[in-house]
Amino acid sequence: MVSESERTGVTLPYERIAMAGGEMPDGLEYPDQVLFLELRMLYDQFKRGIVDKVAATREKKRLLDNYRMYQFNDQMGKEWAEQIKLTELARAAYRKERTLENADRLVALIEGRNL
Repeated sequence: MVSESERTGVTLPYERIAMAGGEMPDGLEYPDQVLFLELRMLYDQFKRGIVDKVAATREKKRLLDNYRMYQFNDQMGKEWAEQIKLTELARAAYRKERTLENADRLVALIEGRNL
């Protein structure tokens, strides 16, 4: 069975609204707000003949690639911040009480393992 995104090229829940030139839905986070506005503008330019289908498809792919890269980088940043926080807590515990358990916990976090 062919998915809707393969059949129509629609890949986001708010894309049909953007395609129709509708108002931005409430509750979108900032990156989705920006993508919504970019897509709405791209669909409008396509409808008015400013860009052809080949260019619009290429530009939409670029927008989605950049959006996915932003999401990936954002997730990596959150994971990195959490790792720094956990490592700092383990370092503080080791400084306070120099036990083998605290040392093992710190080393595990530095190596990317959680005990």
